[in-house]
Amino acid sequence: MSLADIRRGCAVVHRHHGVLAAARHLLHHAINRYARLERLDITRLDRAAVQAIPAEALRRASTRLADEAELRRLQADPAWDLGEGQLALARQGDRCLLSLLDGRPVGYLWVHAVGHPELLPGLRLQLPPDHLYTYAGLTLPEGRGLGLQTLRHAAVLAQPEWADRAGLIGYVRSTNFASRRGQARSGFRRIGSIWLIGRPGRPAWAWLTPGLRRHGISRQTGAVAA
Repeated sequence: MSLADIRRGCAVVHRHHGVLAAARHLLHHAINRYARLERLDITRLDRAAVQAIPAEALRRASTRLADEAELRRLQADPAWDLGEGQLALARQGDRCLLSLLDGRPVGYLWVHAVGHPELLPGLRLQLPPDHLYTYAGLTLPEGRGLGLQTLRHAAVLAQPEWADRAGLIGYVRSTNFASRRGQARSGFRRIGSIWLIGRPGRPAWAWLTPGLRRHGISRQTGAVAA
């Protein structure tokens, strides 16, 4: 990333998230020009802490699990950002929960139920068997502002096939302030972090904080890609 890109990024972060967030953004990119030092925050949403769904969202919105044929139709529209990799994950057992607004799909959330999601290439976790891993949430512009992300997280835990699950696990980069805010609105709380340490262009070493082990989360073997 060029210095001009960093400056532009700092300006955007400052405008939306304040001066402290902009300072963290600048420090992160200054360090990572010469070394890799990054924190991934692991978050958890307990079933008992699922927040109430906004009344407006309940009046207009619903959810359903998509099949591969529907995902293929959505893939034709670039706005959905669905690649072959995600469809391959669907064939391996991951599920895509769609948000519907007045009957039309306007967003999605992906769910990994097997218990060993790959957060980054070479960084795969082992989760406790009573939790799901959610990732790659998206809401199209016409669905924003209605609390659909919160609705999707609650709807995952409402699915009959996952009625025995105690909660959801997710992750967010410490410098992704918009995603951190969105997860907090849904009720997610940080339970630990993964630090990626290394050199640019080289596989990184990953260190899991003790809080993750207390929650039954460990790392499967493998190198983390640069």
